[in-house]
Amino acid sequence: MAEILALVTGHFLVGFAGGFGHCILMCHPFVLHISSTFSDSNAGYKILIPNFFYNAGRTITYTGMGALAGGLGSIATYAGQNFLNIQKFAALAGGIILVLFAVMYFFNLSSFNFLAKLKIMNKIKKYKPNNPFFYGLLLGFLPCGLTMGAVIGAVPSGSWYTGALMMAAFGAGTSVALMILAVLGSYIMQYVKYFKHLTAILLFIMGIYFIYQGVTFSY
Repeated sequence: MAEILALVTGHFLVGFAGGFGHCILMCHPFVLHISSTFSDSNAGYKILIPNFFYNAGRTITYTGMGALAGGLGSIATYAGQNFLNIQKFAALAGGIILVLFAVMYFFNLSSFNFLAKLKIMNKIKKYKPNNPFFYGLLLGFLPCGLTMGAVIGAVPSGSWYTGALMMAAFGAGTSVALMILAVLGSYIMQYVKYFKHLTAILLFIMGIYFIYQGVTFSY
């Protein structure tokens, strides 16, 4: 139980840190679209309601991804020693991705911001989901390096439910930043740069932890 709690807490911290340093920058067009489309007022609580359902949808998608990742890890566990490298590689890969994010944030390097180039928002609008929850379910599948690292990091958990809990915690962590963004809007965007170094430190620590898991993983 203590080990599961540590894994879940770690993923929450990754989501929380990445939410302020990454998700606010990458996902603010989606948040602003949800607020303007599904709220008939600028009052804080009326903006929060659709964004709550939006983030709930994202988190459910992440939870499903975590269950699949943990299930893959459990298959590797029961399949025997020949599949041990799958879990080791997953932990190492997840850790390396998080460390790369940390370095990019710390040195203000370009991130994986290809969503804008692909004009994802315009393409998603064509589907016109009729409520923010379905927007969240759909947008949870967007390609994102931070999410990729978290999902890969859930593989070594070795069980579908632990993987699901880890990614649910990750989704909850990212939701904190996005809910704050929904209410404070442009005000919070002015201070994003101040979160970057803290985000870099936290992601670096978690990345090293994942790498350590990969190096030391055994039955």
